[in-house]
Amino acid sequence: MKEILDVLSKEKSYRRLVFANFISGIGDWFSSVAILSLLLQLTGSGLAVGITLAARTLPFLIMGPLSGYLSDRINKKIILVVSDFSRIFLALSLLLVNSESNIWIAYVVTVSLVVFSALSLPARQSLIPQIVRPSNIPVANSIDQSLGGINMTLGAASGGVVSALIGTQLAFIINAFTFLISGILVLKIKFSSKEKQYNENNEQNQLGNSFWKEFKESLLIKIVAIQALLWPIGGGAINVLISVYGYQVFQAGDQGVGILYAALGVGFLISGTIAHLFKRWMVFAVIFSTVIEGGAHIMVSQSSSLWTAALFILIATIGAGIGNASFTSLTMLVVPKYVHGRAFALSETTSNVTIALSMMITGVLLEFIPAQTIGFWAGAIIVCTSITALPLLKLKNSEKLLKASI
Repeated sequence: MKEILDVLSKEKSYRRLVFANFISGIGDWFSSVAILSLLLQLTGSGLAVGITLAARTLPFLIMGPLSGYLSDRINKKIILVVSDFSRIFLALSLLLVNSESNIWIAYVVTVSLVVFSALSLPARQSLIPQIVRPSNIPVANSIDQSLGGINMTLGAASGGVVSALIGTQLAFIINAFTFLISGILVLKIKFSSKEKQYNENNEQNQLGNSFWKEFKESLLIKIVAIQALLWPIGGGAINVLISVYGYQVFQAGDQGVGILYAALGVGFLISGTIAHLFKRWMVFAVIFSTVIEGGAHIMVSQSSSLWTAALFILIATIGAGIGNASFTSLTMLVVPKYVHGRAFALSETTSNVTIALSMMITGVLLEFIPAQTIGFWAGAIIVCTSITALPLLKLKNSEKLLKASI
């Protein structure tokens, strides 16, 4: 915890980025819960919810490659600020949705919000190595991991309360306000050697095939792509199964689902507070985290009680969080900065599209196969992805940057 507080204290620009992401992340969950509640109120059908959730994955297929390209060629602050300020107006436009006849606005706005989220994700991730000292990058990614859990837990819970007690329209206004604050905070971010960093990026980006050259030569980028394709096959299934476990397997209704998702959020929070402790063994953390995560999900599928399942979901999420933070830190430290945007975009695009397909297939399979059986094989697939990370052991001794940065 001391290292985390030290980094937040010393890295002023990163601190602003963290607060911006925290505030806008809370707003995102506020809005997501409110949109789904509004759709159910207006239509009384789960179909509208299904369409909305499916629509949220489509922009990544189109925007992913473009966002990575732009992140490597344009000032990343500009991308983040434009994304935040654009989402202010989109969030407020949801106030126009007041009947089933104009529900199409909710669909259009939902897709548009995700478009700007997809645009900003690679820019934000590739900005971190430019404003954080290399030795602090593992701690910064640890903080980001915690932030995801906090946003999920606080945002979804408070969004549900606000929507239920005061109405969905206030949630949309709050979401718009969070984007305004986030954009202002990002505007205040400063670079230690801005001209030098941008000139270096621009010079490197004159090479039209720079990313593909790095892709061919970089072991790490190849593994990023492979894991972004394989892990979500199991991960997407798990996303669907958590609700099924709570409702059907353990017959605990909304309370059961809430307990399992609470375990998920707490797991992300815990992993964020300890992930940086593995900064000297990031390669091993990447390899063994999927073994722990997948093995724990196998145990979830064999659990006889809700609380046992929640415990194993907690363990699985801690393992996943540590592995994800370590993998992100390795990418930031090993992959050249001038292709960071495209490397992160490759991961985000591939994983989001694969997760969407996995979730759809899982929904169909649940009509014929027990949830526990699907959960067992989903966990087994996650365990097997650790094999693809074994070549990273070559980096342990050969990558001087890892030793120099810690």
